[in-house]
Amino acid sequence: MQVFRAMKGQQVWVRRVEHVVLRLVSLGFSLASAHAIRWFFAPLDGVDVLQPAITSVIAIGFGVLGYCVSRGLAHRLMNKERIRAYAPICLVVELVEIFCNYALAAAVVQRATWLYTVPLTQRAALTALTYVVLAIIPLVSLLLAVVDMDLERSKLGGYGSVGAAGAPSFPAQRASSFAPGAVSGNQAQTKYAPYQTVGGSAMAQDAQMQPASSYPQGYRGYQAAPAQGAKANGAAPFAPVQVKP
Repeated sequence: MQVFRAMKGQQVWVRRVEHVVLRLVSLGFSLASAHAIRWFFAPLDGVDVLQPAITSVIAIGFGVLGYCVSRGLAHRLMNKERIRAYAPICLVVELVEIFCNYALAAAVVQRATWLYTVPLTQRAALTALTYVVLAIIPLVSLLLAVVDMDLERSKLGGYGSVGAAGAPSFPAQRASSFAPGAVSGNQAQTKYAPYQTVGGSAMAQDAQMQPASSYPQGYRGYQAAPAQGAKANGAAPFAPVQVKP
């Protein structure tokens, strides 16, 4: 039974590595879209010496931007935040990537010799599907971004980010101490100050039963209780006694 309990507490290897694998695969799809963008801008390489480097920077920039923007959009959608200023850049990036992938597919589809071996009744449909499959690679990266952010939120315990709406509250044990009833309950308890016994006298007994100063009393100062020998008219408890000769 202990072995089964230990196996139940351990996480399956798929759950341990799926997040890293999904990120690597999504990065690969983004690099594939960057390669299609680089191929699309390749005719500009003959303009000057710097144009090949500029084209490569543009392609890598679109790939990295698509990788990050897709995750940012998915994160904001999960947190129900406004995406009015964020959606246009994501739409432009996805449009450029899809168009470049479609242009690359249109240029190389004639190399797919297997299309000429299929029956004529299926050739048109398969050719159209080939264009679609080669062009929707950026959409796969976008869907993987949604899964990536969902796994990230599950690792954080259901909260998208630190300081986001719905942050974890205090534990119930700590929150109960701040309740209104808890303050009155603490004030209702009477605490007695430590005392020292002096020969079992009445003064020691009075000091034993004297309550300690509470918070309100602490601001007014401690007021000592009158001794037992005090009179009601306010006379001194230890007034001198005159002895007649």
